[in-house]
Amino acid sequence: MKKNILSIICAAAAMTAAVSCANKDNSEPETPSRVPMQFTAGTPAVTVSGAAQNAASAGTRTAIAADGKSAVWSEGDAIGIFDTKANKFDIIEGAGTSTGRFSGFALPDTPLYAFYPYDETVSVSGSILSATLPSEQYSTADATFDTMLNPAVAIPGADNSLAFDHVAAMFKVILEGVTGDVKSIALSADKSLAGAYTVDMSAETYSATAASSDTPAGVSLVGKDGGNLAAGPYYIVILPGSYTDMTLTVTLADGTSAMAEISSLTVEARDIKEAVVPVGEFTHGDFGFAQTEDTNFSYKGSTKTYTVNAPAGTSWTLTADSEDVTLSDEEGTGTRTVTVTLPYSKYIYDKSYTLTLSADGQESRTMTITQDSFGYPDLHENSSIEGNTLTSAGANALIHTNDKFTYGTFEWTFSNVNLNGGYFCIDNTNDGITLRIRFGGTGNSGENFLYGEGSLQIGDRKVFFGADSGWNGGYNAKSTFTPSIAVNELRSLKLEILPDEMDNPQGAPQTKRLSRKIWVNGDLVLDNSETRTVGTNDGVGGDIWQAGSSHQGLEYQFGISGGATGSITIESFEHIPYSVE
Repeated sequence: MKKNILSIICAAAAMTAAVSCANKDNSEPETPSRVPMQFTAGTPAVTVSGAAQNAASAGTRTAIAADGKSAVWSEGDAIGIFDTKANKFDIIEGAGTSTGRFSGFALPDTPLYAFYPYDETVSVSGSILSATLPSEQYSTADATFDTMLNPAVAIPGADNSLAFDHVAAMFKVILEGVTGDVKSIALSADKSLAGAYTVDMSAETYSATAASSDTPAGVSLVGKDGGNLAAGPYYIVILPGSYTDMTLTVTLADGTSAMAEISSLTVEARDIKEAVVPVGEFTHGDFGFAQTEDTNFSYKGSTKTYTVNAPAGTSWTLTADSEDVTLSDEEGTGTRTVTVTLPYSKYIYDKSYTLTLSADGQESRTMTITQDSFGYPDLHENSSIEGNTLTSAGANALIHTNDKFTYGTFEWTFSNVNLNGGYFCIDNTNDGITLRIRFGGTGNSGENFLYGEGSLQIGDRKVFFGADSGWNGGYNAKSTFTPSIAVNELRSLKLEILPDEMDNPQGAPQTKRLSRKIWVNGDLVLDNSETRTVGTNDGVGGDIWQAGSSHQGLEYQFGISGGATGSITIESFEHIPYSVE
């Protein structure tokens, strides 16, 4: 990709204060030890070298005076006065002027620090003030700032006067040649531009210092409630520091985006750094995907955003090699962002997908994304796994799910089943609760059965997961079934577990029961949703997930068991949740 190095015009300026909080009645002290106090606070001048005509746009909820250089306080402004905690002080005089009077309650004869705007999450330990600069910032109607930005601090003077100094800096973006609405502006660098920071109030000058650089945090400017940005210029509040490898990304409302790189930037507290950006000259880079990192998806399913690079006016198509992948855009023009979404994984191995980007006159480009498996192997000696095939020489070869499940439908699909003796088994044990299915099919020894056991105390009720309430000397439910196929013909198996509202003539104490059904190759082979047969040990069991239970569900282990030899290929496992009112 060619680089477009932006010319950064450096202009040191005093920065205006940020947004205010809503008024709060401070008519009574919070504790008997806090007494009424008032503070008089001035606002710093606002100047932007070489761009005085734009100074008014540098304001926040603290407004800019008619001279375009002086900040004035606004109705509703509030500051925090820290003793052992943050105390809110509301403006009572001076709205519309550069000097405001604030009233509230604080501890007397205690070192005090002031912070603007008031934020109850800000804390002080000794002389170190800790706060957070949001990484997502909002553009308001006049292209200024939203709440909790552009922070300022002060130490009260002997006459309870406050001279605020800003501890952050601003990055000013002027876009040239924009023909559509701007959706967002993002700035990234080699270290954190926003996030947690500290200010040493004992220092000669005040400046925000990033609390950690382990995970560099970028910052983005977006519209309120998902809307577009107002007309610029645009201001992004950032932490002071020296940055390299900076990238500025502008995204328009139609999804078109462009990026430019900034070689380096050094910014101090109270600085305004200005970048004039001719969008028409942005370098879009070579045709293809702008980034090929961050391509690993969680097994739980997630959405990631990628940028497609294409020359202006170039139409392209984007396809995936699987229906598992959902694309926000399958076609587009020029450079723009697309989202890629994967659902909860259905595979016992890390699954890879290929995205293909094509356009007339351009060589096609591909990108591979990978999703983690939903589980992990649980193998005994003489068993193994390769891809999605389990192999056993008379030992268990199972897959163990990462998550726990309650109600719903569970479906497995298979190919190349070749088992001799033993079973395909579904077995889960959690907190004394067991659900087990064994399917050996015609020609294999032993029974095919669904088996449940275990009990759970829910409030004043003891609920049995096996038979309904321990009648006939036990609560282990075992239902046998006879399929019409041999195990080697197995292609799908489905288990359904749902709450059952039917009355129980046995007089069981649980409020709900469970209905369980099994399908083999699409044929219903077991349905114990009916009331259990009196005088037998067969039954549907109690509802262990009823109201009041903290039981999180069952983990599932499935695969080869019962001393089987051979192999089985598991194509997929899918859980379809049941929505409980």
